[in-house]
Amino acid sequence: MNRSPMKGEYRVIVGVLLFIALGISIFVGVVLIVNRPLSAEEIASTAAALPNPTAPPTFTPTPVPTLPGVSEELLVCQRDAGFAMNERNLVGAVNISDDHLFLLSWISRDWMVNDLDDALPGVILGFDVALDVWQEGCAVYDRVRIDVWDRRAEEQMHQLTVQAQMDDLLQWRAGKLSDGELLARLQVTQPERAP
Repeated sequence: MNRSPMKGEYRVIVGVLLFIALGISIFVGVVLIVNRPLSAEEIASTAAALPNPTAPPTFTPTPVPTLPGVSEELLVCQRDAGFAMNERNLVGAVNISDDHLFLLSWISRDWMVNDLDDALPGVILGFDVALDVWQEGCAVYDRVRIDVWDRRAEEQMHQLTVQAQMDDLLQWRAGKLSDGELLARLQVTQPERAP
């Protein structure tokens, strides 16, 4: 009589163990199904459904800007030209480059400039600056270019560019070339304006 309750307890324990074993086997089966390797057809169909891969954008670094080599002599000459501009109350900037160009950017503040006749007083002062610096020992340029800017209503407009050969300016200052002859030899260009 004592054996039957034991058998019942064993049945419960065995039933619980079987239930646990069944749960573990179902869990292992699901894990195996989920983690099974894909077949070649499944890989191909999945790849076809994906958008076409694009290469990541390539970025080319912007090169570090470099300035042309400027000798100490040119820097001293530019400084002297700046002082000469200041003495004549010329507003602007000057650059003397290694390619033998004296470039003076002049901003007309006192009067409006539309053509060479309007700009002539300031251009002559610019030529005087180039000649004075040359005669003080900065004979490192053979051309002079003056970019004339007109400041109107807080806006600066590039009006014209006047270019001269240093030989012509030296002859003009020495009196070997008249004002009219110098004017005839100047190269004057005006930027095109939008209508």
